[in-house]
Amino acid sequence: MYTLRSFPLIWLLAALCLFPGNLWVQAASRNLAPDAISRATTWNSYTGELALLSDGLYPPAQAEAFFWQTKGILTFSWQEELPLEKLRIFVGEIGNNFQVRTYRGGRLDDTGTVREPEGERTALLEENSRLIDQWVEVPFPAEVLADNIELHALGSVVIYEVEIYARTSDTAIEGLGWGQVKVQQR
Repeated sequence: MYTLRSFPLIWLLAALCLFPGNLWVQAASRNLAPDAISRATTWNSYTGELALLSDGLYPPAQAEAFFWQTKGILTFSWQEELPLEKLRIFVGEIGNNFQVRTYRGGRLDDTGTVREPEGERTALLEENSRLIDQWVEVPFPAEVLADNIELHALGSVVIYEVEIYARTSDTAIEGLGWGQVKVQQR
């Protein structure tokens, strides 16, 4: 037998299960950048510390910038192939165009001139908004799997933070249809 006290909880659970826009029901995503192995290619000069690009600090907080004087490539790699959701870059007072290349296998050398071994490129995306002092977001198509990324700055740019989000299926709440909720209440 249900009491009046149990009804608000039942309705809350039903609402969580019915509305797919709810973040608790949808698949979660996680930022790979803090744990990824990251490098800046040495072919083009830069100033700043690479580790600061994944420290979680960006303006208006006290954050230090990473500055490519001409152009350059940042690489990020991790252990397993993962389905990618989006790449986010907090750009400072100098913005530019970006190219994002995702790969399964292979690695770019330290200079940024040779991929050895080549690996399989799974996406090539362009971002040409040249935004400044804000987040620039590059969404990946749903089928993109990768274990490493190249972020090409196609000219001078100031960067404060880089986030790489992978789709994960780990959720705290299992999704239920309305019919399943009603049956459980009998």
